Amino acid sequence: MIKPTNKSSIMKKTKKLLLLLYLPLFFVTCEKTEDGSYVAPLTIYEKLAGTWNLNSVKVIDEIARASSIRPDEVKLIDKFGFADFTITFSVNADSLPTTFAVGGDAPELFLSGGYWDLDSPFIHTDGSPIKIYLYTDAAKSTPADSLSITLVPGTKAILGFKLTRSSEGTPYASYEYNLRIDE
Repeated sequence: MIKPTNKSSIMKKTKKLLLLLYLPLFFVTCEKTEDGSYVAPLTIYEKLAGTWNLNSVKVIDEIARASSIRPDEVKLIDKFGFADFTITFSVNADSLPTTFAVGGDAPELFLSGGYWDLDSPFIHTDGSPIKIYLYTDAAKSTPADSLSITLVPGTKAILGFKLTRSSEGTPYASYEYNLRIDE
């Protein structure tokens, strides 16, 4: 005849077994892992620093585009001296923005030199474009223009930005620049 087992004795044995299994895990998780020293995250300022050469530029007729009228854009790379367009964004030793300068013979669509800053040193979490603000003074109190970054440099050193002209809040023309940095 088989003797029935006591449920409480089985539970006690199970608890002891589980305690023996979990006890070593407690000591393993208390060990501090050394993963190196703190490194500050890479900012957009650092990614923009340097001299950028034009790959392409186009003007977009925003009114024609909104009305579905074609053509609504014209490539300008081989027109008006855009072929040698460059822009240099400088940063200080702390990788904070200082000055910018535009080179080449292209028409002056925005300020050709001065000071710059971004509205955020990191990509916006809501997906909105980062703005490059161009200033005429070192105190950055007199804004001249605003450019929207359309392509953030990453593994490929390519930058895209857009200059939009508006009248009474209605955009009528945009200039899209695509640039590369030669290292």
